[in-house]
Amino acid sequence: MNEFTRCMRVFSHSPFQVRLRLVTMLCDMLSSKPQQDDKPRR
Repeated sequence: MNEFTRCMRVFSHSPFQVRLRLVTMLCDMLSSKPQQDDKPRR
């Protein structure tokens, strides 16, 4: 949980471009997992 709070602190103080990049990376990581079933597959 400490890692998460530190990440959130960095995230909240980071500029918009960095936030956008982080969110995009996170979405890519999530979408690459095969166990996610709520999104339709292409």
